[in-house]
Amino acid sequence: MADLHLLFRHRGVRYALDAALVQEVVWLPELSPVAEALPCVIGAFNLRGHVISVIDLAPCFGRERSELGIGDAVIVLTVDGERFGILAGEVLDAATIASADIEDVRDHHRLLGNAASLVSGVAMSGAELAMVLDARALLAAAGAAAGAAAPGSPPAGAASGGTACPDGVAETFRARAGRMARPQEAPAAAGSASFALVGLDGGLFGIPARVVHEFVHLSGVRPVPCCPAHILGSMNLRCDILTVVDLRPVLGLPARLPLAEVVVVQAGDLTVGLAVSEVHDVVATGAGDSAVPAPGDNDLPFCRGPMRADERIFSIIDIEAMLASRVLHVAAEPDRDRPEPRNAAPDAGEQP
Repeated sequence: MADLHLLFRHRGVRYALDAALVQEVVWLPELSPVAEALPCVIGAFNLRGHVISVIDLAPCFGRERSELGIGDAVIVLTVDGERFGILAGEVLDAATIASADIEDVRDHHRLLGNAASLVSGVAMSGAELAMVLDARALLAAAGAAAGAAAPGSPPAGAASGGTACPDGVAETFRARAGRMARPQEAPAAAGSASFALVGLDGGLFGIPARVVHEFVHLSGVRPVPCCPAHILGSMNLRCDILTVVDLRPVLGLPARLPLAEVVVVQAGDLTVGLAVSEVHDVVATGAGDSAVPAPGDNDLPFCRGPMRADERIFSIIDIEAMLASRVLHVAAEPDRDRPEPRNAAPDAGEQP
């Protein structure tokens, strides 16, 4: 027998959850404090009229509360009629795991200590192990805090445990909370569009959501010899080789800020990773938003705009046009006068 599990990583540990319990995955919003909650409940937020308490696994396993980041997500579960969320640093994949590949947690009871009651087994999924969480035990351990905060209660800052956030990050958390509190919207009207907002060297850019496949952290990039400056290298994405591109040379932007995230885009049969400084959010444009000017109104190549949506102004990167122009393709004979790639990613250093 095999069941579908959602795999995610948090604080360096890989976890698995029964996918049948997962309702949705959302970006971490601003959280309101939950009165008299246990340390593992870091706050709550309003998700379309439902209060979602958020559990941080770190205190459950005897560690300090996690520092909250703009790239964190919340996995929303429903267990025995109760909704709650689990903080996740990175959502990895959905995978089918056979029962025979899950070892009994009792075989590892001494290593897990008091946290053994929260884990139903240790799964062998691919090359890495994953702790299979017992969602019901986790909800019971958290004190069933769902409902302890009223949906309309004022937010108390993105980091409910008292962690200070930079103004820009706090604004993003607050905007997310506002959108999540709205009732379920009607289907998008014809002509509307959604964009993934990313930061690139201090500027705000929108990538059409229709080509965005996923977001991952930039790590483990291996340089590829004799490639032009915009090719940072390749990284392993669940056993697939992903070419990672630095858009700054293509857009004519200076390389001032480090790159930390990758937007995986697909256009036709081509899949590439676009390295960016940060991933902000996904916004939808509608009739009340500014119309996109005609191509050519933006000074940057392959960009249109500016576009105003959700009180933010950004330029739209036409990824499909960029890929169609073959500007990102590697020439058979690379230009040897071209400067070496300027990869500012913290974890993408050269091979020793």
